[in-house]
Amino acid sequence: MFNDQELKGSNSTKKSNIRIIGSIVVGLSGVLLFLDKILSLTGIEGSNTFGFSNYSNFIWVLTQGIAPIILALGILLRPYFLSVLIPVYCYSIQIIWIFQPQYYYDNEYLHFYAIGSCFIFVLLFLFINKVSRIKHKNNLEIEQFIEKANTFMKEVDKSLIKN
Repeated sequence: MFNDQELKGSNSTKKSNIRIIGSIVVGLSGVLLFLDKILSLTGIEGSNTFGFSNYSNFIWVLTQGIAPIILALGILLRPYFLSVLIPVYCYSIQIIWIFQPQYYYDNEYLHFYAIGSCFIFVLLFLFINKVSRIKHKNNLEIEQFIEKANTFMKEVDKSLIKN
């Protein structure tokens, strides 16, 4: 009914679609961090603050707790790497707001810091990836050496048994 090429293409398309969905989920986990700002701009207010001083603070704390869970679920779908930069960027902004609450979203230093954080994240990722590849290469070389040494020892054993 289907040839191998069609099945491979279908499998590849499914994987790509899953990665796209994962990328969207990861991106949304970053944007979710700004839900309190979005709600306050639209004028949406809730009456139950669950003990927080206002509804905006409640939503901010809630999204800070939910966003990492959504990020983890998105990571399980193997998103494209660049999509991970969205939550890194958003979390960087959140961190600077914790220490410098007087900065607003249109502050250029805020974005400079967030872009710098993304850049450092990419460099750290590349460094860890490089170290991992070197370690994997070294492990393969060790396995090959052990295999050659075992083969050599078997040949030596055979020659000693014959004599």
